[in-house]
Amino acid sequence: MNKHINFEDNIFILNVRVRMIQDILLLEADQDLFLKKTMDDIDFIDDALGILLDDLLENIHLIERNELLDNLSLIEEEFAGVLSLFLNGSGTISSGRFPAFREKIIFLHSHSLTRKKSIDDSRKQSDGVIMEPLVSPAELNELLKEY
Repeated sequence: MNKHINFEDNIFILNVRVRMIQDILLLEADQDLFLKKTMDDIDFIDDALGILLDDLLENIHLIERNELLDNLSLIEEEFAGVLSLFLNGSGTISSGRFPAFREKIIFLHSHSLTRKKSIDDSRKQSDGVIMEPLVSPAELNELLKEY
């Protein structure tokens, strides 16, 4: 059974969530309130980005695939930046204050960079593919015959 995935909305929501985590890391958020939820959100975003990438890589006939890959690539860059901020930041939620999370964040950062490379490789491959026109020249002539 084919399922419909609304890539645009999913990418938008993930983008908002990544920016929210960035704000939490930049602000003096109360660690007792936000640490666990922030770590859960980071795990969720990592999983969701992987799922979206897999779905996009499998769906090579999607019309706006390259644009979606570009948008996903931008989110991966932002996500990797947020993970770097967690590693190198000095806020109330950072690996400096919670060294137990350092290894996990390093792993997730590496995972994000690997996904980014997959996106870039896929874009390079699809840029070289010549797409067949949706309407053949004969069909186009027939459609425009009256004009």
